[in-house]
Amino acid sequence: MTKFIHTADLHIDSPLRGLAVRDEAMMRRVQRATRTALERIVDLAIEQQVEFILIAGDLFDGDWKDMHSGQWVAGQFRRLADADIGVYYIRGNHDAVSQIQRKIRWPDNVVELPHDDPATITLEDIGVAIHGQGFADREVMIDLAAKYPQRIGGMFNVAMLHTSLTGSEHHDTYAPTTIETLRGRGYDYWALGHIHLRNLEPLSTEPYVAYSGNPQGRHIREPGAKGCLIAEIEGDSLKDVTFHSTDSLRWQELVLDVSQETSLEGVLAQASSAIQAGHAQHQGLGSAFRLTFCGATKVHQQLSDLIKRNEVLLEIHNTAEAIDDEIWIEKIRFETQPESHGMFQDTHDLWGSISQQFDKVQADTEATKQLEELVKPVLDKVSAQHITLSDDGTLDERMPQWITAAEELLRSRLGAANE
Repeated sequence: MTKFIHTADLHIDSPLRGLAVRDEAMMRRVQRATRTALERIVDLAIEQQVEFILIAGDLFDGDWKDMHSGQWVAGQFRRLADADIGVYYIRGNHDAVSQIQRKIRWPDNVVELPHDDPATITLEDIGVAIHGQGFADREVMIDLAAKYPQRIGGMFNVAMLHTSLTGSEHHDTYAPTTIETLRGRGYDYWALGHIHLRNLEPLSTEPYVAYSGNPQGRHIREPGAKGCLIAEIEGDSLKDVTFHSTDSLRWQELVLDVSQETSLEGVLAQASSAIQAGHAQHQGLGSAFRLTFCGATKVHQQLSDLIKRNEVLLEIHNTAEAIDDEIWIEKIRFETQPESHGMFQDTHDLWGSISQQFDKVQADTEATKQLEELVKPVLDKVSAQHITLSDDGTLDERMPQWITAAEELLRSRLGAANE
């Protein structure tokens, strides 16, 4: 039985964005997470006695600030060399030849497949052929897979490709191709990289086509368990593929419906329970949570008050630290609504006039652009953890949501004044 590891998108030394941590020592531990993932992959390879590791692009996140990143990775590869484990990798869009300017001498067990044409490496002693081609430039818009050679008979054929396939909502389109094109090469296994979400089921079973996902989530849009795949082959047949987690920090969004809560104490108690339960699911790993409060609730007015809101923010951070010092709060968002809009009947004419102004702004492109210019300098001065609206996407993509939130906030203030 022969085993190999399929991994990709390690993004070594990539910063983990968005953590509102206030302790520098804690931040350093969090920032080391991508290195810890590679260490765990190496540990796993040695423990499982795999023959080789495939890295399907984006070993690094971009050009190194200094040589330390490359030297550290080379040290991990030497651990594999000592265990007689080979490393075969291709460049992706982040570590394309044009992106990484510095060069380092890898140990002899490491082979980088070329970026100008596809190449094949044959491992005669174990009957495996490895095919692949890396990225010369960050933006590769052609179908690289279409040029890969046909399979080598009598061997297990595995190929590496950094690709978006037919496209992905959360990833740029690079080296586009189709499952049909991959099948046409006649290989047994396609080790894909670029998409950070691991397939719970393979994209294809004959041949086996899968993304391993990245071995360490880097932000809230990369939640859940992260790791690598171990494939077992016998002769020229694939016997099994299993997932092994390698992450040290796990991201999770907790959406809390507080529509039944009647006090801030109830809101805080619900948050505490959710944090504790979520952290327990991560089985000893660090946890990074984003909390989103939602629902039509009696406490909406209190949660809309900046002073009360800041008290809630501080209390949740303190609660998380009390549960475990391996818990971080990435962000807290408030998307609640007033329990009833009936309170506005007495101010119907006033609110109707205000509401019309909101509608006019959203319908007028020029007015929205002017509003964006007013918002930009404010955003530069406000702490990210106190912004309760989405910071995903461009400013013009966020403005409609912010206008709606401003409308709700004003509505709740008018309601409080009318009580």
